[in-house]
Amino acid sequence: MKLLIATPYLRVIGGTEIETLITARELASSGIFSEVLIFSPKPIEHSHLKELVCGRNISFHSYPSFFWNQNVKNINNQLKSRLKLKTSPLEYFYWKFIASKGVNKIIFLSSTGQNFYLPILNFFDLRNCFIKYTVVYDEAMPSWKKKILRKLKWNIVMSKNHQAYLQKELKIKNAVVQDIIIANEEALLNTNSIRKFTFGILSRISREKQIQDAILLVKKLKINGISTSLLIQGEGDQDYFKELLKLVEEANLEEEITLINKSIPPNQSHEFYGKISFFLITSKHETGPMTGLEAIAAGVPVLSYNVGAMKERLSRHSYLVVENFQELIGLATQLITLEEKDYKSLAHSLRQHYKSECSNDLKIKKLEKLILK
Repeated sequence: MKLLIATPYLRVIGGTEIETLITARELASSGIFSEVLIFSPKPIEHSHLKELVCGRNISFHSYPSFFWNQNVKNINNQLKSRLKLKTSPLEYFYWKFIASKGVNKIIFLSSTGQNFYLPILNFFDLRNCFIKYTVVYDEAMPSWKKKILRKLKWNIVMSKNHQAYLQKELKIKNAVVQDIIIANEEALLNTNSIRKFTFGILSRISREKQIQDAILLVKKLKINGISTSLLIQGEGDQDYFKELLKLVEEANLEEEITLINKSIPPNQSHEFYGKISFFLITSKHETGPMTGLEAIAAGVPVLSYNVGAMKERLSRHSYLVVENFQELIGLATQLITLEEKDYKSLAHSLRQHYKSECSNDLKIKKLEKLILK
């Protein structure tokens, strides 16, 4: 069998990009597929992402560069409109060629709002197609799109809350829960933090991550007489990064907060968690996130807003999930005053929970069953 994994982008080091490549790597080595094809509309750009996959049975595919020429795009769109085609001529011939390679199964990684995968569906049996949602937005979806998603083999989400949303709001019955496979698991499980920084955020620099809340947390704790430090690292929205720098400066927190506008190679993520005592998740929207699982695997307690799959992942440690900024301040105050033995006990308990409930091995086996079912 041959498998195609399609993703909207392979641009920066983020959860969607890493999940795409790790999923491809694991399934390519499972013995189920003779070949795994990875597609993104534009070519993979980041060298650290390429390091995640290797093997003779893995190949990368993207639209030819001339697809993005503005004159070509204009002609392509005009032909689609005049001829009333479902798929533009260029996409039609591209996917007809890919289909000729004998692809048997397809996994799409997409948010609920993205449509990049729609042209692909014209050439494959929808019963052999799966979609894994990277972000689930609470927003209206056109009825024609709902009908398509209902015909797919599986609609895969990372939490029961998102499963219930798809079932109730979108009337999608074939929704199942399957959490994300993380990179660098072995190194994370063997990480022991030197706790140089109190808090840490490893993330794509994006407004929806609400990273300013982490800065304001350090500011509020300082006002309350509690000295802490924060490490923020990632790449992305440069305008937002400049705003964060300005916020740090205006709050006179240059000594307490370190911002690094550079991603970490996924195979070296344990080095980040090895520097912090607590990991912060302050996002407005998430489906996971992957970094939450990485922190738990590294034995680093997570302080998280109630987003994505974090409450379910943390299970008996769900008290680490809060509803708002005021609760975040209160929980942070409690945790940073833990005695060393209590901190180590919490860190050990989280890591053991990851091993028994969240490990890659468990998730890979479940994914294989979903594909073969």
